Amino acid sequence: MAETTPDAKNPERLELEELTSLQPGLARLMPEIGARYWKCWYAARAENWPLAIWQLKEMRKLMRLGEVTRPKYTDDLEEFVHEHVEPLILALEEQDLALFERVFHEAVDAANDLHRRWKKPWIVWKLPADPPPDLDLTPRS
Repeated sequence: MAETTPDAKNPERLELEELTSLQPGLARLMPEIGARYWKCWYAARAENWPLAIWQLKEMRKLMRLGEVTRPKYTDDLEEFVHEHVEPLILALEEQDLALFERVFHEAVDAANDLHRRWKKPWIVWKLPADPPPDLDLTPRS
């Protein structure tokens, strides 16, 4: 077994800067955010209101995590949550599918505007054509 020298780094004891670099940035969080958004759409269309609301609330948590790990995006993420995610949750709580669908599409446009603002115009999110194959969207009581 190789001996360690006193100045060798212990991988279990990382410096703060090293820990920070391991935290998920938006490139890692956005695929999960998009998946939750997509599943929310199809859950709402199936009138599975609790699942749709839960997906959005989990998505909001991921966005808040992104604010912590990438604070330069905080203002835009907070605005997006306030202007789009919270109205979506309210529409779902009211079980107002027409309002939900309108606000949902507005939020997609706003998200794609943010991609352009953040100098990533090649990222254009779109709603997948089919419901998620990994969830039964049937409403449960």
